[in-house]
Amino acid sequence: MRAACRSLVLVFLCALLASCASKDEAPIVGAASSLRHVMPALIHGFGTDLAVTYGGSGTLRKQVEGGAPIDMVVFASAAPVDALIAKKLADPTTRQRVAHNRLVLITSARDSLLTFKTLTEVAADELIAVGEPGAVPAGQYAKETFEDLGTWDSLQDRIVFAGDVAAVLGYARRGEVAAAVVYETDVRGIDDVHIVDSADWSGIPRPEVVAVATSESPDVRRFLDFVASDAGAEILSRFGFAEK
Repeated sequence: MRAACRSLVLVFLCALLASCASKDEAPIVGAASSLRHVMPALIHGFGTDLAVTYGGSGTLRKQVEGGAPIDMVVFASAAPVDALIAKKLADPTTRQRVAHNRLVLITSARDSLLTFKTLTEVAADELIAVGEPGAVPAGQYAKETFEDLGTWDSLQDRIVFAGDVAAVLGYARRGEVAAAVVYETDVRGIDDVHIVDSADWSGIPRPEVVAVATSESPDVRRFLDFVASDAGAEILSRFGFAEK
């Protein structure tokens, strides 16, 4: 009987400790890789500790769908946010578009004459790095841009796909591709690649940053409001993001 009581007390204490530990854990924000530079500054400005996991927006969406303990997401496109809302895995009342970005073409050669329109002239044995359209919004934006130009099909044999924009940038920085498509914010402060063209003509979608709460954590909801506030916009602007 005494042993049974000790066992019950031990189980209770373990459950209590686990509960306390879970309460002490920082809420988790799932952020697109393109936000890896600005997110620490946003959290610092907010003033409350939050944990961040980075990845392709589509990959993070699948993690939330699989039950990952992510309390809020900040994606580089509205589509994966709206997919979570449609599956009732995110609170639609918290959905916020917090900024815009710009798609650019980069190369490791400062004197390159390549543009989005002339990429079909890249030699057959050279590659172009692009995010995987099904998982990386920058890749989907790139695909839509090339489709607008009528060159998507003709570029297929020269494209190497990557799982996020950080990997795309890595291809360009190592000189493994003739060109790469990333966001303008990805190359700020980097001097070994060069922007040779911007996808900013009319008729193509403008990259946007959209956030939503995926749990009832009060901290992440306050953080989401901060990111969407004037103070958050000022920080985003410092890192090259355009106003929402």
